[in-house]
Amino acid sequence: MKFSLPAMTLTFFTWQASSCAWAEGTRVPNFYADAQLGLITYKSKLAASNDTGTALRYGVGSCAGSEGQLRFNLMIDTASTNFALNDSKLTLAWQDTAIRYQWAWFYVGALFSRLEMTAHIEGADKIDAAGSGFGGTTGFLFDVGKRAQLNLDISSASIAKMTNALEGEVKLGSRLDVDLGSQVELGKKFLFAFGYRMRTMSISFASTSYAELVTSTYAGLRYSLYF
Repeated sequence: MKFSLPAMTLTFFTWQASSCAWAEGTRVPNFYADAQLGLITYKSKLAASNDTGTALRYGVGSCAGSEGQLRFNLMIDTASTNFALNDSKLTLAWQDTAIRYQWAWFYVGALFSRLEMTAHIEGADKIDAAGSGFGGTTGFLFDVGKRAQLNLDISSASIAKMTNALEGEVKLGSRLDVDLGSQVELGKKFLFAFGYRMRTMSISFASTSYAELVTSTYAGLRYSLYF
């Protein structure tokens, strides 16, 4: 299956919604690039097994307004988990576009999400599907001293219908992400981010609903350009 970046595409979310400008001493519009690596634990009813894996997230964003109140970011989140006990493998690639507005320490916004998914269950290919949906995001940002922030982010999205290249109807009933993270200034251009994320989602396949749980500890960097 080929993963592509649509014209309108994740996320959520998280530390990508952090303050648009620290290092220059003022909150001004800028562009930034994010990259992070996570260690995940996947508890899957669809695969009828639990296992661990890795997730890669990267993207870009920008801020606008006199203090960067309006934020836009595009994130790509890919994870592939092998379930050794029953010869299964799940690969999920999320592409999320978030638009947020921030008031002081609180923000709220809209989330547009796309999922491309493959599922190899007990030695057989069952799902090769893609679909798009939407949801919302909200969260809080708290300063910790002059060089750090604490971020709680909550986002949700659903995909009513996905197109499956194989047999069987696929739906994503709900995806809920809860992210608790921190960001520390490393210099005028870099931030170091780390945190814990919990994702729950309901995947419906062939008229049966499966509850999925993915937890992750992650760390990453942000590079910012100021103007």
